[in-house]
This record gives sequence, C-alpha cells and structure tokens, in this order.
Amino acid sequence: MPPFALVKASNDGYCPLYVPVVVVFGGTSGIGKAMTRRLSEQLDGRIHVIVVGRNKASADALFSSLPKPTGSKQELERCGYEFIYCDISLMKNVHQAAQDIAQRCPKINYLILTSGKVSFGRRKETEEGLNPQLVLRYYYKFAIVNDLLPNLRAAKDVGQAAGVFVVLGNGLGPKINFQDLGVKKYHRYGVGPALQGVVYGDLMLAMYAEREPDIAFTHMYPGMVDTEANRPSAVSFWLFKLLIFLLRPLAVLLFIKVDVSAENMVYGLLNGERGFYQRNTVADNVGPRNVSYSESDRQAFWEHSLSATQSVPR
Repeated sequence: MPPFALVKASNDGYCPLYVPVVVVFGGTSGIGKAMTRRLSEQLDGRIHVIVVGRNKASADALFSSLPKPTGSKQELERCGYEFIYCDISLMKNVHQAAQDIAQRCPKINYLILTSGKVSFGRRKETEEGLNPQLVLRYYYKFAIVNDLLPNLRAAKDVGQAAGVFVVLGNGLGPKINFQDLGVKKYHRYGVGPALQGVVYGDLMLAMYAEREPDIAFTHMYPGMVDTEANRPSAVSFWLFKLLIFLLRPLAVLLFIKVDVSAENMVYGLLNGERGFYQRNTVADNVGPRNVSYSESDRQAFWEHSLSATQSVPR
C-alpha cells in the first residue's frame, strides 16, 4: 500500500472521460456517505449518483451539500443525485429497487454496498423466512448484484469501468457450514449469522468474478471506523448507550476517521479493473482467502443463495 499522501493523489487523478454512474446502498451515513462525497467532490459534481436507503431527509441533506456540475446541456443531463427508498430487510423490496435502478440507469459503473449491521439475540425470521441479520450482511447483496449484472455488463461493453464494491470483513471467520446454509441450527444468539454473513460474502464475490471475468468484485475490510454507528444515538438500550458514551473518547483516539477510511475505500474501488479482490483497511489486496471449497459445496451454496433471495440468474 502506498503512503496515504499517494493514495489521495491517486484518487485526485480520477477523471474519466464519461460521466460515471454510481449506485450506493448505505449512502446516507457512515462510509457509504463519505465515499459518495469524496467521489462527487473529486469530479466537481460530474457524476450520476443513486443513493438507496430509508432516510430521504438524510439523502437530501447530503445532496444539497455536494457540488453541482457545470458543462454542456447534454452532459448536465447525465449528471445528478437521486434517492430511491428501499427497506432491504425484504427481498421483494430489493428486487423492486433493482428494477427501478435498472430503468433509470441502463449502465452502471460502480455498485457500492455498505448497508448492514450486527445484532444479537434470539433467532428470528423475516416474513420471507430468512434470518434478519443474514439478510443485511449477505442476502440483499447477492440479490442486488445478480439483478444489476446486465447494467454492469453494459458499462464494460462500451469500454467503461464496472465494479462491485462490498464493505465488510474478508477472509475472516470460520469456514462456511454447508450443512446449515441459512444458519437455522447454529444461531448462537446472532453470532452464527454475523460470522457466516462475512464468509458468505467472500464466496459470493469470488463466484461472481468467475462468472463475470471482465468486472471487478471487491470485498474490503473497514476496520474500526468512527461513524454514526458507533455513537450513543445508534442504539436504543440504555446500558449500551452508557457504555458507548464512556468509551467514546477511546474510540475517537483509536478508531479510523471516516474521511480517511473513505479515501482508502475509494482507492480500493478505483484500483481494480477486473477479477476478485479482498482488501484490508488500507486497500492492500490480501486474497484469495477462505474461498476454497469443493465444486459440490459451491454449487449448493449458489443454489441456496438463488432460492433464498428469490433471484433469477441474469
């Protein structure tokens, strides 16, 4: 990994001849928001961003603070900031959002997926029969990537960049338990789906990269980043609020600043032309790790993912 000054200089040099189309799940807060800002400011608003989430007010506040593009009328028509509402806890909502995005953007250059959280407690299921935490850490990602593959291919077909960028752990945690796909047996108060969601994501991106060799698929580990998720307001239980409040000075001192993290994330996003990447907090490619499984296990995993997410291969 080059020094941070060179990372920033590399990002500063990003200036494609076309107006890039970027779709961000999780763009109203945290790393997703910071990446959206960094890309928009670098291109002086010469970008088309679609932020997908539940908080329109936060999206509107972000958009109002971003630069407005200048240029010809034809080019300005291709630029802009849009918000699409989607509760990603249900697959039917994810597929509907994908349909909406595909209609608005025939081609997509970058699909950035930062939404997700960890939660612990007794095992529950969504109305679609899926573990809620595994939905947020894995299933929605599989579904949206599958649904928007034609739009990513369309960008590559005209000589533009095309990449999927997932922010979570990579190569970490235990091996996939193929005897309990969906984590119905070994839930362990949320620990099971939290860990399996990470390794599911690794194998998903590795397999997508095999199927789509001209597109980049990146799984990047953020580390401990000082985002809104680490503030007392992010939790409801009073004891957790108190603990976060007491640990807040330590977090400010030790955690990675969100703008620094976003700089590294953007570097990782832009410096992968095709194939599968597992990157650490400073965007070094550390893979492939934890993706070697038998062909029968990989096929079972793929079929499970399609079935659980109600997805039709694109």
